[in-house]
Amino acid sequence: MILCEGRHTVTGIYLAGQPSSRYWSLVKFLSRGRWDETQVIQRLIGLLIEYLPDGVYIYDHTHAIKTGKKPFGLHFFHNHRYQKRNTNQSKFHWGHQFAGLGILGLDGLVSRLFPVWVRLLDPEAVGASALAAFESIVSVIPAGLIIFDRGFNNRKYFKALLEQGHQLLCRARKNAAFFYLPLPSEQPKRGRKRIYGRRIHFQHWTYIQTKVPGFEHLLSVAHQIVRTRMCPQPVHLVVVRTRPKPSKPYRYFPVYTTDLTLSVETIVRYYKLRWGFETNMRDTKEELGFDQYQVHSQRSIERSVLLSFVAASLTQLVAWPAFEQTYTKTFPSLEQGLAQMGIHWYHPSRWTLGLLLRYLRRQKRHQPFSVSNEDEQNHKKKENRYAMAAG
Repeated sequence: MILCEGRHTVTGIYLAGQPSSRYWSLVKFLSRGRWDETQVIQRLIGLLIEYLPDGVYIYDHTHAIKTGKKPFGLHFFHNHRYQKRNTNQSKFHWGHQFAGLGILGLDGLVSRLFPVWVRLLDPEAVGASALAAFESIVSVIPAGLIIFDRGFNNRKYFKALLEQGHQLLCRARKNAAFFYLPLPSEQPKRGRKRIYGRRIHFQHWTYIQTKVPGFEHLLSVAHQIVRTRMCPQPVHLVVVRTRPKPSKPYRYFPVYTTDLTLSVETIVRYYKLRWGFETNMRDTKEELGFDQYQVHSQRSIERSVLLSFVAASLTQLVAWPAFEQTYTKTFPSLEQGLAQMGIHWYHPSRWTLGLLLRYLRRQKRHQPFSVSNEDEQNHKKKENRYAMAAG
């Protein structure tokens, strides 16, 4: 799949690996056979955790890419009329919607996101199918910290992951309500104890200049242990205050987590790195052919995207520092790779997914031509058969 440069048909994927036989059993098995996607995900996560001991999960929704250039791909829905007045309508919508999960690997200041799981959502019932997909994945992965965007401020999501032993880190909406923990004097003498105290107005908090790794300037930060109706547990609320211009009002960036052991700097840095999920999804879609799969059924679509995620994760693992220390001769350094590809105008700080795939595909194109063993055996069989018949 990584070496396939054309359309990702069954034929293209199979021939990209330069097979020695002509029976496409592996590709047919991956697209149509009976195999458990959950076991593949668990095995991939177990492999990644060996090299990412400090990794955290990132959960989000993404859409299939819509290029409008090719008539095939995952931007096709079922039972939809695409040809209207000689214009293909597929390029006017975003395509299939997926729920995706990735692992954010951290090694000092080096970070990389590894996509590991995907589930196709039902366009007629996105909310119900999204919650069901989320519950299915949090029950089979090792417990850890899951980072969300502000669109997932939902008690149902938080209750599902907390029941499985996970922790959450999520950005809050600007109109979200937070409350102080009730003081002993505020508790009634009889009856049910109060859970929520006074409502919080973080505009009145005292902000302190804090140095956060990954940011060039000091950040104005305030934090407090609070309560919210979106989560059944106390949360650590961190608010970052910014001001674009002296004449403009302050802007507030609230983010909270149920893991009360995380420091303020770690919370802010984690959420900043969450944006890597967006760029990683874009690179995976563009480089691994989201818009080139020619599949129709829901199972085939899910499996195709899942295999793209597996290919992207394994490709990036080759350039991960911990993996390079274990296998020093597996992959060249960044400078050597750029020199071999003849790239002198681009000076990245690390291997990107696009550079990795470009290097692997270049290695495939520059392999010297040689007759495979299968062809040699077939050639010898033909010669011997004709020789026996002539003799």
